[in-house]
Amino acid sequence: MHIEQLQLFPTKGAFDSSDFKTPSDPDFFARISSSVFEGFELFLKDNRHFYDKTSKSNMLNNAIAYSIDKNCSSRSFNFISSLSNTRRSFGILDNKYVILFKKSPVSNVKTHQDDLIKYQELNKHVLFLTYELDEFWSEIKKIEFRYYTTPKHVAYRYEITRLTEVKSTGLHAPVEETPTIGIKETAKTRKNVQ
Repeated sequence: MHIEQLQLFPTKGAFDSSDFKTPSDPDFFARISSSVFEGFELFLKDNRHFYDKTSKSNMLNNAIAYSIDKNCSSRSFNFISSLSNTRRSFGILDNKYVILFKKSPVSNVKTHQDDLIKYQELNKHVLFLTYELDEFWSEIKKIEFRYYTTPKHVAYRYEITRLTEVKSTGLHAPVEETPTIGIKETAKTRKNVQ
């Protein structure tokens, strides 16, 4: 006996990493990588050091989402601003993939919505664009896409850090000048007196 079930809406099918890596806009990954660096620069300019890490993470996410919206929105990538003050902006790539933006490590309070996302129970594949900072929050170490199959299991990673020419200047730019060392006049006269 053969039973066939007809569906009113098409299913999303299995995740194909090679299909994800070849979007309809070939410059998409380079633009999104440079937008993350640009958003980080905005964050560094406006960052106030007395905020706690949660507030700083929210500020960073907002700055990066702003840069991605400004630089990456196109026919193949639709940026959706945060809905109802959830602070969760997202993008839809090629009408197949939902992309969420998060500072790494990705850790959320366990909610029904988070379970739906990380167990891939939505009608589109959901990937997280993550950005990892050094321990001093002075530079971005890694930018990658992550595809979760459970809240703790990442089934696919695609690093895009080096796809851009733009690099963060960080909190402390290197000094170009060579410092000069001299002896004060008072030290010279003291030596002559002895």
